Amino acid sequence: MPYPAPEGTELIEHLGAGATFDVALVRPSAQPRSPTHAATRDSTLVCKRLAPGALHAHAGRAAMVREAKALALARHPALPALARVGADRHGPFLLETRREGASLRDVLDGWRGRGRPPPASLVVHVVRTAIETLAELQELEDAEGPIRFVHGDIGPDHVLLGPLGDVGLVDLGAARFRGMEPELETADRGTAPFVAPEIARGESPPTPAGDVYAMAATLVAFATGAPLTRARDQAAVLVEIGESGLCLDALAAADALSPGQRRALARELDRDPARRAGSARALLDAFDAAAPRGDDGPDVARDARVDGALAGKPVDASGA
Repeated sequence: MPYPAPEGTELIEHLGAGATFDVALVRPSAQPRSPTHAATRDSTLVCKRLAPGALHAHAGRAAMVREAKALALARHPALPALARVGADRHGPFLLETRREGASLRDVLDGWRGRGRPPPASLVVHVVRTAIETLAELQELEDAEGPIRFVHGDIGPDHVLLGPLGDVGLVDLGAARFRGMEPELETADRGTAPFVAPEIARGESPPTPAGDVYAMAATLVAFATGAPLTRARDQAAVLVEIGESGLCLDALAAADALSPGQRRALARELDRDPARRAGSARALLDAFDAAAPRGDDGPDVARDARVDGALAGKPVDASGA
């Protein structure tokens, strides 16, 4: 059966289904419902429905509600904007704006396809911008105070490099936020090997500190292009990250980053949460303090190979 686009929209492309969400691109049809600030007649929207296995599961419905509420509360350019929430005979759905960009996994694979790693200046730019973006999200406030935003599942598929060199985050089904109802709490464990050990073991729900760990792991994987664990089987990976931590041998050879910047990332990957700085802002401060002398502060992405992206040209994630 074709993907059921919600009333007032028409299907552009069915992107596929995962364990929780079945996702497609849609656009408003000729007679759309009145859109919110996030949707216009010309916009391409992401439609998320629950995958068949999650449709009648509490965890699936909780993930959809969390994503919708997190997007409504945490308004930031790095995140999609919520356009509409509804339900029809096919079940609940949400519509959100499409966050343009290529995932860090696709960017790395694209450069591998060229037979070389990403340029050093691109690596530094991505690492710093991603940390800064997470710091801004963790510091979001509204009239009622801090939003206490947690993404809950940061990894290379959920961190995007945008066409302007910006960094965005997508897929907020595991998000946490201020005032979240207790019934929306589920046993979310993130994605190995990027998830913090204490979360992977079920000792903690997703937390801001867990997001910093996951972002650091994602960025180390991007900067090195090397596996973070020796194990490959999922169960063995979870045991390895809990008992011996991530394999960071390749980080010592990541010459795009200074030794101090590498140490700052490695500190956030300590198995003991008490030994980590714990906030994205603290990691950003440590990363900047360790920048080599002569760098132009945070704006280090000066290489001609990334000038096009920073000038607004589309990011070529294919490596072509």
